[in-house]
Amino acid sequence: MTAPELIAKPTRDSWATAGAWLLLAVGLAVAFSHNFAEMWIRWFPAWHNTGMSLYDRFVEGESYYTHGPLIPLVSLLIVLLLIRHASVPVRPRRWSGLIVLVFSLLLHLAACRARVNFASGFAFIGVLAGLVLLLWGGRAFRRLWFPIALLVFMVPLPDVTITNLNFTLRNYAATGGVALAGAMGVIAERMGDMGNQVILEGDKTLVIANVCNGLRTLISLLAFGALYAYVCRLRGGWRVGLFVLAVPVAVVANSLRIVSLILIADIWDVKTATGFFHDFSGVLIFVMAFGMMFGLERLILWARKAVGRPAEVLPLFHGASRTADDEGQWPRLVGAVSGKWGRTAVVLVLLSAASAWWLNQSLRPVWNKQVARKALPAVLNIGGRDLKSLELPLDEHVLTILETRDYLNRRYDSGSVDWIDICVIFSQDNRKGTHPPDLCLEGSGQGIVAKGNVVVSDVEGRGSVPCRELIVQFGRERKYFLYTYKCSNRYTSSFWTQQLLIFVNGFLDRNASGALIQTSTPVTTDLSDARRRCEQMIRAAIPHLDRGLP
Repeated sequence: MTAPELIAKPTRDSWATAGAWLLLAVGLAVAFSHNFAEMWIRWFPAWHNTGMSLYDRFVEGESYYTHGPLIPLVSLLIVLLLIRHASVPVRPRRWSGLIVLVFSLLLHLAACRARVNFASGFAFIGVLAGLVLLLWGGRAFRRLWFPIALLVFMVPLPDVTITNLNFTLRNYAATGGVALAGAMGVIAERMGDMGNQVILEGDKTLVIANVCNGLRTLISLLAFGALYAYVCRLRGGWRVGLFVLAVPVAVVANSLRIVSLILIADIWDVKTATGFFHDFSGVLIFVMAFGMMFGLERLILWARKAVGRPAEVLPLFHGASRTADDEGQWPRLVGAVSGKWGRTAVVLVLLSAASAWWLNQSLRPVWNKQVARKALPAVLNIGGRDLKSLELPLDEHVLTILETRDYLNRRYDSGSVDWIDICVIFSQDNRKGTHPPDLCLEGSGQGIVAKGNVVVSDVEGRGSVPCRELIVQFGRERKYFLYTYKCSNRYTSSFWTQQLLIFVNGFLDRNASGALIQTSTPVTTDLSDARRRCEQMIRAAIPHLDRGLP
């Protein structure tokens, strides 16, 4: 036999298989390209700033998902190791796989229509699970479920969820840090009851910023905790317990970091604490957290041995190792796509790719009518006084983010320090304009120190209107915010409720208009006085807005 005859020639089946995989990959890439582009910006917020160096574009900006690109690479590596070392049989679960695949693709298309990127990220994970079930079956899915599920940690949570978690964790971080520092003999206190600034002796002020609240550590460590629990020597419920312990480990590690920053600021100065040591402690916190995870595993193994129930340490692929019958495993896995059900999967993915591309391209034009500005008179009676107004233009960058140019932003002033601002953002058909004020306030460097729900009563034509209040601190100044959302003919204080109502109304071709109505005033004497002024503004403005906003 000559040398050329030893080289396997491509057959028609091999070309068909390669073509099917290529079409499947292209379909997935097109279907989710917009969503992964959005994810990349959430991973690296400074990426759009082309004036920066490549390194700065990766590291600058406030991101909680810089580990995001590593997750799919780790998942792919685990899949290759499993196929190489474990038995992955091909026994398709056709109908269950088809149901999961179709549901995930429909979820993705609905998310594209609603422009909810994180839902598309989770839909992508569902699509992969559906493809594994449809092409390879349930036993293969039981082998590969972990690398598929691990992809959850690459999908950024919505900004609103991040903001709420920031607020909660920052309060815990400031409270815990001050308490631990006090136990060590350092005189430290928080500015205000719920402030994010720590006051030390010598008029030193240390700000607990968002990136210091532990959320970044928590998200990254949960991904590491899942991976570590998968490969650790524990089995069964002990694995789950070790993964759950990643949450308190992250909180404790971050509290120790806050204490170290307070100690450095007290012993040396704030510049040292917020400069080199701040960056160094950001790396050190992961070392501490990883060490705690290793220590917890050893502690569990020791405790089980001490009580006479030692853990049986098994190999990683115990019970799933390859045998001689699995030598042709790789060709079977690859060739499954060329069958009838594989071709069905390719067609479904290609159809969803075309639909997703069309939905992502067919964005509605920016709403630019001046409905909101005409809805309120220039002179408004507030609390028995006629207050004149001053127009306050919004920044062009803000209007671009809101995707509407229909707004009202005024200051009603009686000539005293107790002025009241009102901002109304309106759109007939775009829910993006009505995003929570929390995002803009924190993005501009102002710290939210308290938030809660308030019901404004005695509103003409309404009775009562549910609102959300924020107390914002910038330096030593405080400001009170009170806002509500209008969804067609209904008011709500819930961001998610108004987003759902606008989306459902638009989907059913009903009135899909929405408005954010936000009032604010300085806290000059006490909080109750500022709340009273904003409630008076809501009572005065709502009847006009009911008549003026369609």
